[in-house]
Amino acid sequence: MASSTLRKSVEQGTFVSRSGLLGMVWSKITTLGFQVSDIKAYEEGIYTIVVFAAPSCRLDSAASTLISGSKDQNPFQFLCSEKNPSFSLHTPAYQLFDSVRKDLIHFKSELIELLKSKKQVIITGAALGGSVASLFTLWLTEKVEPKFKRPLCITFGSAFIGDDKLQQILEDSWRNSCFLHVADAAQTPVNKYFKPFGTFLIWVGSQCVCIDDPMTVTELLGGPNADVVDYGEVPGRLAQPVVVDSTLTIDDGVFSRMAERAENKKRRFDRLQKLIDMKINMIYFEWDKKKSKKLKMGFYDWYRTMESCPSQDKVDAQKRKTELNEYWKELVEEVKKMPQSEKALFKTRSLLAANNYRRMVEPLDIAEYYLSGKTDYQTTGRSPHYAVLEKLFKAENINPDRPKNSDLSDLLTFDSCFWAKVEEAMILTKTQVVSRELMTFEEDVWEMIRKREVSPEIFLEGSSFMKWWREYKEIRAVHSPPSYFTEFMINGEYKTYGQAC
Repeated sequence: MASSTLRKSVEQGTFVSRSGLLGMVWSKITTLGFQVSDIKAYEEGIYTIVVFAAPSCRLDSAASTLISGSKDQNPFQFLCSEKNPSFSLHTPAYQLFDSVRKDLIHFKSELIELLKSKKQVIITGAALGGSVASLFTLWLTEKVEPKFKRPLCITFGSAFIGDDKLQQILEDSWRNSCFLHVADAAQTPVNKYFKPFGTFLIWVGSQCVCIDDPMTVTELLGGPNADVVDYGEVPGRLAQPVVVDSTLTIDDGVFSRMAERAENKKRRFDRLQKLIDMKINMIYFEWDKKKSKKLKMGFYDWYRTMESCPSQDKVDAQKRKTELNEYWKELVEEVKKMPQSEKALFKTRSLLAANNYRRMVEPLDIAEYYLSGKTDYQTTGRSPHYAVLEKLFKAENINPDRPKNSDLSDLLTFDSCFWAKVEEAMILTKTQVVSRELMTFEEDVWEMIRKREVSPEIFLEGSSFMKWWREYKEIRAVHSPPSYFTEFMINGEYKTYGQAC
């Protein structure tokens, strides 16, 4: 595994270096020079090449600048997330970028128009100039929409510019693919406070390896000499045939560890297969829901009853529930790390599926919770991932059309905590007192009925809700005057609720 990973890395490195792109870009950098801060755009065939030049400085400096706050204070606010609301940048690079940022707003718009029209934009620089080019590219991606051509940032001998939080933000982002860093293993300075992101083309002796694994990059770089390397010589030096075992002297353990991490990542992020499996689990639960309706108890009470009666159906249902919970919990943790701009893409693709999952599966967790003798689920028992999914859905203000006379037989009750409220109401009803909490529950239920937000299955004869109602109506009649809800129930109007006319 390690040798095949090594060979693949060498072959990719050779391919990139022989493409002619690096030599072309490096020639523009050397034309602009390394002595003063400057920015210049060149047209070269199909490419627009933007070069950032900067005077030399100590790239191994540990100085960092915390990036946080509102958009006015933080040009990278769009990268921040709930889990990573701030991150730190290499101070020399950030200060130089920030000093010219306002002057580049119009230029940024011009480049966005090029990307919109599918033109190839390359942003580049060497050493500190490359670091500034990276920051400019990150800033540019704020306005890059999915249908646009993506910019490519190529740096030469540049230091890492962000901390581990920025690395985490970019790790699974499309922005990570916008960066190609050319580095020399013996001469590129590395500071332990900053972490790599993007793809690295690392010059090792007379060959290059192409690496996108951050830990491997860190292991391979770290020479003591910070002089600027003539990276324009790389393509020529790679003209000879590749003989990996005899010319590339890298500890095989480096690539063994990289291969192992790649395999773990593949297992962790094989989203397509996982999503298919989760859809199958939901289909099984849909069948179970229809089965429970025939038993006149509803999905919640079908699962609740099954919990106390060991069977293969119970084992299968618990397995499906566990798999669904693990999938969505993992996804919620990733969403917390997503930049705000990519969180919107998650909402577009996954929010309705997440909402159906929450409404279908959380009641099963509620059933297990109360069967174990616990109370107050919403305060002490609810998994945080349900709250996150609910918050994301509510923020979108999605309100599906439910005409007054439409069929609601397949509706999932909007409030995924509905059955926890029923359980708490059943406990309160045993006191034989119509408490303020019970009256509030009654009002809430009536509002959900009025808005057609509850499934008709709550009115099935064997449901916990109907069991509560039969006990509640006895004490309700004695202590309080009728209400819209009690009239609705006593007059039997609930029997036709949700039926198409």
